[in-house]
Amino acid sequence: MNQIDFFDSNTNRLSCVCTIPDHHKIKAGVVFVHAADGNRLGPHRMFVELAERLKNIGIASLRFDMRGCGDSSGLHAGNNINPDIEDLLNAITFFTSKYNPPQIFLFAISRGARVSISALAKHSIPVSGAVLLSTPFAGSKAAAKNFFNRLKEYLYKLTNIENLKKLISGKAHLKQIAKTLAFALNSQKRYRTNTDEFVTRCPMFFIYGFKDPIAQDSSLHYSRICEKFNIPFKTAEIKKANHSFFHYHWKEQITEMTENWFMQNIQEENFYH
Repeated sequence: MNQIDFFDSNTNRLSCVCTIPDHHKIKAGVVFVHAADGNRLGPHRMFVELAERLKNIGIASLRFDMRGCGDSSGLHAGNNINPDIEDLLNAITFFTSKYNPPQIFLFAISRGARVSISALAKHSIPVSGAVLLSTPFAGSKAAAKNFFNRLKEYLYKLTNIENLKKLISGKAHLKQIAKTLAFALNSQKRYRTNTDEFVTRCPMFFIYGFKDPIAQDSSLHYSRICEKFNIPFKTAEIKKANHSFFHYHWKEQITEMTENWFMQNIQEENFYH
């Protein structure tokens, strides 16, 4: 693994790690895109483990921290994903210029998946495919479900006498609770986007966790977009899995599905635009 820094147009230092196959030709490259509160390791080191596994079959990879995340400098983009899109485009350009892989793929999760699909919709990018985990889109039903699930969790905690004492005594973090509930309820506004065009139409592989409250609305939404723009796509669901796929068994399933999907799509020599 090689840790390298590169810079964006605003001189933010973006830190990345490249994992390069040993002693044989690079078949393809993968750029990993992390979640809003994540970094280049991925949830429970998912990105690290997948990068090492892909290296053994001749696939190079780049894992980077977006501005304001992990070891990168700058301010976090917050609710504005445009700076994250810029970081992704710079990462692809840097990776391509340094290692010149025959093909580039994306592997992204949560906000990183939303950043990736937004970048593909707006820009002509030399990407041959994308594996997108928990790509968020929240309609009103999903937002309400998310809110009531959070509320249910807090009400359950009040069945514990110690938590009830904290609430009565004023020691409970009421502001944080209100913030969490508002965050869940506003997911509809945060993830809803209008897509009137799609520039880069590469194959996409959507993976969701069965217990992810946004999975149903999101899967339907992105399936419709792919059908509208004639984008090849596949959707898979991991039983019992949550939004971040924390269990090692879920990670292993994702790793195997991703490896197989990459090998199937690496056979195509031409980029999709």
